[in-house]
Amino acid sequence: MIQFGLVLVSLVSATPVEFYNQGNEAYEAADYEHALMLYDSAAVRLSNAYLYYNRGNTYFKLGEIGRAIADYLKAYVLDPYDSDIAFNLSFARAYRPDKALKLQNPLVKFLTRFLRFLPLATVRMLTGVLFFLAIAALAMHFKGPSRFWIWIAIGLGIVCLWTSASWLSWSEVASPKRAVIVVPELFLRSGPGESHKILVIVHDGLEVTIRGRRGQYLLLQVPGGQGGWAPAGSVEQVFQKAKTRYTK
Repeated sequence: MIQFGLVLVSLVSATPVEFYNQGNEAYEAADYEHALMLYDSAAVRLSNAYLYYNRGNTYFKLGEIGRAIADYLKAYVLDPYDSDIAFNLSFARAYRPDKALKLQNPLVKFLTRFLRFLPLATVRMLTGVLFFLAIAALAMHFKGPSRFWIWIAIGLGIVCLWTSASWLSWSEVASPKRAVIVVPELFLRSGPGESHKILVIVHDGLEVTIRGRRGQYLLLQVPGGQGGWAPAGSVEQVFQKAKTRYTK
């Protein structure tokens, strides 16, 4: 009882960084359940690519492919050019039962990497700053016509267009409608309830899009356009303003 009290006090008084470091120690000791608890405690007040990456690794070790993919996606948005994050995300996707049937077009892949060269948070900030500076340069030009200011405005405008396109590209990745199946097997039905006809069977780790909600059921669309209704607790919403999970 005394030992439990000491553990409780240490958990209450620890900072997110301490939780994170303790989680790493537990992970290295192969105590994955404890590591997950510590990472969850850190994630309450900390949003960090390394935290999500390490928690994703922990979920993967525990056999929870869907939750691992969800965390790798969070880490990817925060640090898109970390090779370890990209590799583990790709590996987890290849490990899931429902494989992608279509390879990505090389040109589309190149354009995607070009548009997502910078993290989402950086792109958001730059878009606002560049737009303001472009308007200011135009104002300087109209105040006293000058080729210098008009070229500055054009240059800033071009870069602002790129950051805006990048923002749009990232918005698809970080959409609140994005979710991942987190149960071993899931029946998508024609309506919100167990009595409805089964339309398709999907598995842990498949990335889906939330198209609607009715009570405790979500309308999910799977890659390829098929979809159906499933209990809300069977998926994890990857990106959301308030960090909550759907529960049964």
